[in-house]
Amino acid sequence: MVYNMKKIILSLILLSIFYFLFSVFVAQAAEGLVPCGPGLSTPECKWNDLLKLAKRIIDFAIYNLVFPISAVMIVVGGGFIMTAGGSTSRVTKGKEILTAAIVGLLIALLSWLIIDTIIKILAPDFESKFGPWNQL
Repeated sequence: MVYNMKKIILSLILLSIFYFLFSVFVAQAAEGLVPCGPGLSTPECKWNDLLKLAKRIIDFAIYNLVFPISAVMIVVGGGFIMTAGGSTSRVTKGKEILTAAIVGLLIALLSWLIIDTIIKILAPDFESKFGPWNQL
């Protein structure tokens, strides 16, 4: 039983690593993180390109790191709870994993919301002149 659980956890870890590596290649192949520079369509970088880079890094972190890792950890935590077989330590471990995954996801999403709120407070006319900051 313990051997099968270790095998399942190892499989989930390897699957998540494969997904992470594959998503990195897809993101870079689509358009890359850096919007300007030598060898690209716009060789000179401007202030707007720095904002595009920041937006692409934030989007990459949220969509390709936070959501997949949270999903995998929620599955792992649920697996610990489901396969506890009466062991209170495994149920506790599963609950800790679930709590950490959900708290991490909430921190990532709330940090995006806080950045959005700060930009709207510090530059209230930014959206009327340039449009939403997260849609460059």
